[in-house]
Amino acid sequence: MILRRTVCATAFVLAAVSAWACGDDTPSGGTTQASCPEENPECKEIATVEAGSQAVVKRRCVECHGQDMSGSTTMLSGIPNTIQGDVVELYPPNLTADDTGVGKWTDDALALAIRTGIDEESQALCPQMKHFSEMTDFEVYSIVKYLRDIPKVQKQVPRSVCPPTKTKEQQSLPR
Repeated sequence: MILRRTVCATAFVLAAVSAWACGDDTPSGGTTQASCPEENPECKEIATVEAGSQAVVKRRCVECHGQDMSGSTTMLSGIPNTIQGDVVELYPPNLTADDTGVGKWTDDALALAIRTGIDEESQALCPQMKHFSEMTDFEVYSIVKYLRDIPKVQKQVPRSVCPPTKTKEQQSLPR
């Protein structure tokens, strides 16, 4: 399995690997072809829950979102006010696949939010949330697979206040 992932990741660089390298064995014993386009040589299709679990630890996601990734109804402490003196109130959101979390988000919307800080409604996340623009397709889609795989937690987390992106007046609006 590791060899096939390695082959998939380097297929276009080496240009000497046959098309089966990106396929996974199916229960019926055949193979399914995963696309490995030149612009995505790592094959997001081979992302794994295990790699996602390792990535959320490596990227320290659990420090804010919690071990179960369900966020917090308690405001993070130690967050400084903005330069203009506006109060910042950060509540790490629920990242589980429950509808109170990211259950309605597409995989691509989650990947975009992780990389760019833009949510499923094309709104900016709070700037205090670290963004990972350099993250590979394999890593970001492994995180997405991990978030889809962990137990759902029904937890409505308050909306954060992080001016100018999200203001106190907007806090009462739905997420």
